[in-house]
Amino acid sequence: MPKKNSPSNNPKIQQILNCALDLLRDQGDHGLTMRQVAATAGMSLSNLQYYFSTKKELLKRMVDFYFQKCENEFDANMDASENDDARQKVYKLITIHLVHGETLTEICKIFREFWAIATRNKEINEYLVSYYRRYAEKLSVELRSLSANSDLIPHVISFLIPYFEGYSITAKSVPLNAGQVANMLTDITMSILEGAIREDSSSV
Repeated sequence: MPKKNSPSNNPKIQQILNCALDLLRDQGDHGLTMRQVAATAGMSLSNLQYYFSTKKELLKRMVDFYFQKCENEFDANMDASENDDARQKVYKLITIHLVHGETLTEICKIFREFWAIATRNKEINEYLVSYYRRYAEKLSVELRSLSANSDLIPHVISFLIPYFEGYSITAKSVPLNAGQVANMLTDITMSILEGAIREDSSSV
């Protein structure tokens, strides 16, 4: 039996979650109250509480819902690169993330709010850690076909994910534009995948 607060089969739940994400993006966690979410979604507080009895429950579903949207966007972009060569695929994978950082789109804003909440909420922190683990695995799947040595993939993942997160904050301060950064990261990534950068860096 589907859960009453599952967004996959309930347009009302999707409306609530989208309204809550808009509030989080525009007003931050302090503006994300149950009353404000209800008002933005055009319903009474009691009606909202039928679907989400507490703000903690709402936040958890927001994380699930938003991360699924991000994964769907990533999948759609990578599906479009199916016929590209290895370097083109790596470049596209990288630019998907850098564009978000440079333009400070809603993805960056919402992720920052989630991380701020995570500093005070253990469950949300665990959700974020779980997301990044899934995200790392998704990147690994995309990269496995591009390297003859699968042992090199963790090195690429450990390089790219922290860079993407840091770039989302510092993009407007660095001297290179997004295209130049994407080319630089693509060159480094291809060097790792091809074994030009040594695999065992544990002794460094």
